Amino acid sequence: MNAKNRKLNASAEWKKSTSALLEAKLLLNEGFVEASISRSYYAAFHAAQTLLLTEGLETRSHQGVGKLFSLHFIKSGKMLPKFSRILSNAQKHREEADYSSEYVFTKEDAENELTAAQDFVATAEAYLKEHHYL
Repeated sequence: MNAKNRKLNASAEWKKSTSALLEAKLLLNEGFVEASISRSYYAAFHAAQTLLLTEGLETRSHQGVGKLFSLHFIKSGKMLPKFSRILSNAQKHREEADYSSEYVFTKEDAENELTAAQDFVATAEAYLKEHHYL
């Protein structure tokens, strides 16, 4: 992937992240707690994918995104370890919200997920701007 394609691909992925973040807010405001949790995860997931694309890294699995993000952005010191935990916890909660009826999420849970996703996306945005991808 050349530099031009990296930037184009990162831009397209970033739009998915910002869209998912807005969707999470709207869903929460309308009382769709589980759906909001799911979209909060996807906001962070697509932000992480955007970051990976800036390094020329591509993966389509959720697990792969988490592993590569940790390796290339956490272990390298580009981002704080808390962002790996945010992504991991968001994925776990998204899976529970989408597939499990054993746990009932509250509005407060969804608000916490949204706040974490906003933090993740804002930090990714700062990195992307600093490195001229946005």
